[in-house]
Amino acid sequence: MEYREFQIEHERPQQMERWLRALVRLGKFCLLLLAVPVVIAIYKKPLAEQNAMRAKLAVMESQRDTLKNERDKLLRQVDWIKTDPNYLEIRARDHENMHKKGEYVIRFVE
Repeated sequence: MEYREFQIEHERPQQMERWLRALVRLGKFCLLLLAVPVVIAIYKKPLAEQNAMRAKLAVMESQRDTLKNERDKLLRQVDWIKTDPNYLEIRARDHENMHKKGEYVIRFVE
């Protein structure tokens, strides 16, 4: 049997090591590229929900303000009914189209 001696090249392991480092860097970069869309997808949905809730809150605040104004108007009317005797007569004439006996009411419509 004949034995041969092979010499291991020292450059080849170093070159292989460089390739492995490059592959590891490439793998890290790919993971980063995959992680960014995942993070965006996770935070995008709550952000859309939050914006929808803000819009709903704005609508509800405007409704609240409208109802407050209407309530204040009604409270003023109740106060006028309790304190001003002429208010009932004005209200009956203007809104209920009532008149006293013997009166003629003429209305001009624009």
